[in-house]
Amino acid sequence: MTDEIRRPNRFRILIIGRANAGKTTILRAVCGAEGEPNVYDQYGKEVRASNSILSPSSLRGEHNIEYSLIFPSSPGFVFHDSRGFESGAVEELELVREFIRKKANLGSMKNQLHAIWYCFSTDSNRFMTAAEKEFFDTIDTGTVPVIAIFTKFDALDAAAFRALSDQGIPFAEAQRKASEHAQEQFNQDLMPLIKQLVHPPRAVVCLRNMHNNSSPGTIQKAASELIESTSAALNDGALKVLLVQTQRVNVELCMKAAVER
Repeated sequence: MTDEIRRPNRFRILIIGRANAGKTTILRAVCGAEGEPNVYDQYGKEVRASNSILSPSSLRGEHNIEYSLIFPSSPGFVFHDSRGFESGAVEELELVREFIRKKANLGSMKNQLHAIWYCFSTDSNRFMTAAEKEFFDTIDTGTVPVIAIFTKFDALDAAAFRALSDQGIPFAEAQRKASEHAQEQFNQDLMPLIKQLVHPPRAVVCLRNMHNNSSPGTIQKAASELIESTSAALNDGALKVLLVQTQRVNVELCMKAAVER
């Protein structure tokens, strides 16, 4: 077995989420990118898409879970995109099931799937549809960890602020306590449902202020949290090292890994 087979040089992630779940924002934040990724088919040939491959408006024929998305600013990451599961959309669920089965059981680590990021938008009326629940109840991803990402947590912050204000708490104090109150409500109302899934995610990350272009530090902090949670969810030491070497948003994680080696 060659070193190339034993040691992958790219970290491969499947990102799943319905339209407007914030997938593009997350990938750009993690990769420090502003433009669109380069897209390659399963044979390594570059695909010329007329629209963003990640955009909800892109043509369905241009979207393929087998395609690799690579941002030039961070070539160590390879992403695959699934548009998530609407009610009754059995075909997409089966495509994802087969993709995970195939990629999780490859003999070569080089082309294996290393992690799954599943995005949920907290500004929707229902955080998890029946089809999404079916993913967690019927698909065992084995050693590939699933990280559930709850985006647009600002919506829960706003709801928490209103609830605190309705209780008569002064404006400034309600504003200060809103994010903590939102997290407490999330932990109380939604975390039990997540833990009851047949195959619950290995980690849960809540991201806020990801669209605040005036605060790049906030966006970088959110991306760093996601990388750290992904690293902690990995069982394979070599993959942890690969992820740390690939990412560029969490310097502390790099330093910690260097000390532990």
